[in-house]
Amino acid sequence: MTAAGQALRRRIILAVILLAAFIVLLRVAVLAGEFDTVITAATFEAARENRTVLRAFLHRMPKGGDLHTHLAGAVYAERFIAWAAQQELCVDPQRVVVPKPQCDRAGAVPVSDAMRDQQLYNWLVDTFSMRAFLPTPAVPTGHDEFFAAFDKFGAVSGTHFVDMTIDQLRRYDSENVQYVEFMESSWCPDDRDRFVKAISETTDDASKLKTLAASGLGDCVAARRNVLTVALGKIRSALACDAPKPQPGCGVTFRYIIQVNRNNPPDEVFVQTAIAAALIRAEPRVVALNFVGPEDGLVARRDYTRHMQIISHPRSHRDRWRPPYRPWRRACLRTRHGRPACRDAHTASRRRGQPHQH
Repeated sequence: MTAAGQALRRRIILAVILLAAFIVLLRVAVLAGEFDTVITAATFEAARENRTVLRAFLHRMPKGGDLHTHLAGAVYAERFIAWAAQQELCVDPQRVVVPKPQCDRAGAVPVSDAMRDQQLYNWLVDTFSMRAFLPTPAVPTGHDEFFAAFDKFGAVSGTHFVDMTIDQLRRYDSENVQYVEFMESSWCPDDRDRFVKAISETTDDASKLKTLAASGLGDCVAARRNVLTVALGKIRSALACDAPKPQPGCGVTFRYIIQVNRNNPPDEVFVQTAIAAALIRAEPRVVALNFVGPEDGLVARRDYTRHMQIISHPRSHRDRWRPPYRPWRRACLRTRHGRPACRDAHTASRRRGQPHQH
């Protein structure tokens, strides 16, 4: 072989070696980038056969977001019992918590007695939850038991908005959940009858909205926003979110969804929806509205078409409700700096004004 041929051969061999080295380095770089994924997948596979290990693994796993959480329905029954005892509330024979002034009802007993009576305590836990539920002729399905439970502890949940939010934020933090949307009712009970009466003689939705605006809808929304702002301040204070060492729960991003009870007369549903839509536009921390209540109820089924008309009405007094309904689902992942990796700066603003039907 000539000298030129040998030189060419050496260059080819060197090129092949360099190419192989490049491929190896490239593969190493790719594997390095996927190292966490590979290790996580291997750990998950190894944990499949051991339920205890698997549960611990899934508990630590980061979760994106919980986008449909009934705030009062998510709180454990034991918390309601403790709060009711502190408020000196009572429970009547119908298993409904009643205010202190109604403790003289026949058969009513103080909830605080449950702290010394295990049987009563167990009875209350079962009453406020689905624990140990068994169908009976009076309550034949879990569906009925579930929806009935909200009224039973309503006297407690209605006065513990801040405590319930804090309780859930701490729980979500312990489970590595990064984002949550709490569903809560928020409208103006003192104006309820007045608003409904004001729109009762109007026939079209545009007129109803104008009537509500003239009747003080703006004042109602401003008042509800102020209540929420005060509550959020208490939440941040209780969790020491502005302190050098904030408590668990501060790292969970949360927003609120306004509930609209579908099992009411149409004008009342309209009023609730109008308030919710206006509050969504006014308050960035309120991101959606959601019709709630048994979907198979008589009113819900009878008025379904009307409810969809209310949601799809093209204009409120200043903005759109963005018809038609398009459910939105998205999980926000937290970056290494602790910020939610969502499209816009504020996690919830991405779907303001968009109604939800569940």
